[in-house]
Amino acid sequence: MSDYEFSLPWSPSVNGMRAVFRNRMITTKKGRDYHKAVQSLMMDLNLSDEGITDRLHVSMVLNPPTLRKYDIDNRCKAVFDALSMSGFWLDDEQIDSLSIKKGEKIKGGLITIRVNRLLDYL
Repeated sequence: MSDYEFSLPWSPSVNGMRAVFRNRMITTKKGRDYHKAVQSLMMDLNLSDEGITDRLHVSMVLNPPTLRKYDIDNRCKAVFDALSMSGFWLDDEQIDSLSIKKGEKIKGGLITIRVNRLLDYL
C-alpha cells in the first residue's frame, strides 16, 4: 500500500524544460507552465506543503499522449522539480529508490505516482 498515490499531467521532457539564454540555463515557458499546473493540482489534492522529510521510494507509471517513442528517464526531472516546488517533499534528493514503467497511451497523457516512506516500503 502506498503512503501517497496520485496522477499528474504528462510532463515535458528534460530537453524541453531547460534552455540556454544569454549563457545561463533557464526553465522554459513549457517548464514553468508545467510547474504551475502541478502546484495547482497538488493544492486541489490537499498535498501541497505536505513537507515530507523521510527517505522515499517513488514508483511512476508513464502513460504517454501518443505512441511516439520516448526515454523514460527524461520525464522524472520535471515531475520531481514540480513536486519539490509545491512543497510535497523538501527535495527530490530524498528519493533513494525509484521505479519507472511505461504504461499505455492515454489521451492527453498521464503520470501515476506512488510514494512510500522508505521504512514502510522495505
